[in-house]
Amino acid sequence: MDQGGRPFTEAEPSKGRSRLFLAGYGLANAGAFVSFIPFLTLLAPLKAAEVAPHARDLTLSQVSIVGAITAAVAHIAFGALSDATRGRFGRRRPWIIGGWAATALSLALVGLAQTPWQMLGAVVLLQLAVNALYAPLAAVLPDLVPDHQKGAAAAWAGLALPASKLFTALVVGALLVSATSRYAAVIAATALLVLPFALTLREPPAPARAPIAWPGLRLTAFADGRFRMVFASRLLVETAVALHTLYLFFYLKDRGDLASRLPGVTPEAAFGLLLTASTLGMLAAGAASGPLSDRLGRRPVVIAGGLLIATGVALLLLVPGWPGPLVAQIVFGIGHGVYSTSNLALVAEVLPDNARNGRDLGVMNVAVAASQALGPLLGIAVASAGGDLRGVFAAAALAALAGAGALLVRR
Repeated sequence: MDQGGRPFTEAEPSKGRSRLFLAGYGLANAGAFVSFIPFLTLLAPLKAAEVAPHARDLTLSQVSIVGAITAAVAHIAFGALSDATRGRFGRRRPWIIGGWAATALSLALVGLAQTPWQMLGAVVLLQLAVNALYAPLAAVLPDLVPDHQKGAAAAWAGLALPASKLFTALVVGALLVSATSRYAAVIAATALLVLPFALTLREPPAPARAPIAWPGLRLTAFADGRFRMVFASRLLVETAVALHTLYLFFYLKDRGDLASRLPGVTPEAAFGLLLTASTLGMLAAGAASGPLSDRLGRRPVVIAGGLLIATGVALLLLVPGWPGPLVAQIVFGIGHGVYSTSNLALVAEVLPDNARNGRDLGVMNVAVAASQALGPLLGIAVASAGGDLRGVFAAAALAALAGAGALLVRR
């Protein structure tokens, strides 16, 4: 048994993993994020405008909703399938390599799509492929990294999101011009980052188990109190992040004093500055918070991250005039880096069954998927009640505060 009381079905490495392994794992995660972050933030809107120039917003919304639903289901399914995989190549490695190949093919199909229906079909395939890659890759952390190194491994993995955002902005958005070169760059970068780790990954033999059956997808992880606590925290904090991200640009335009304080600077340019500042803060804080959580424990660091996110959102309300939004965004980025990295280590530590890490990580990921729907619904509710964007950001700050508080409850 480990310190959390989970029965081990695989040998946990007692001496820990090498720095090369941890770095390789972080790079592989970056490759997985590069496979879909540039698409979600830039390539999908461009493709929607290409295939449906007179209905681009509707097409993008439809594709995004169907894609999000597909991703949530696929993560659980492919996690469970990799749990049940047996063979001399391991449980996770065949799916990571196969998922990468399917992702490369799906990206090419998205690039070739000529109609909204073709785009929708290609995006469904892409979401299936990306989760066939990412679900087993995420399970490597609880499978093979001992508790005393989970924070360090999460710090490497936590660099994936900000690194993929920078790749999108600097390479896909600024350096490359044609659609073909953009899709080719994403495929090549994913291969260079994922395959070296996947091809050299060695897993201990898993015990024999009966073939997977669909009842194995039951949400039994919710029977564990610690799992429920972390799920609730993640749902609330990620809802705050979704609200903040969705409405920040409109808030900046409506509430700021850019015209008087920064003459000649467009809201779009100021928004880009805020995103860059928060991403850099997220990078630095994420790198530091993982090892810190190894020393101080997971929950205090995760709670601190949630409180910093709430503080950053609240500062937008309290100091709307420039440079208040810049300071607020830096605090938010630091908090997001601290929370996301240390929470990743906490999640890996509270999974109740090592034989079902892939499935239960997929279940935990539902909190993130649900937040992408809950955030806009809360925004609509506030607007329908007669509130403005101040109410939306107040709701975001309260959600982050509640998410941090959820971890104070002893289970």
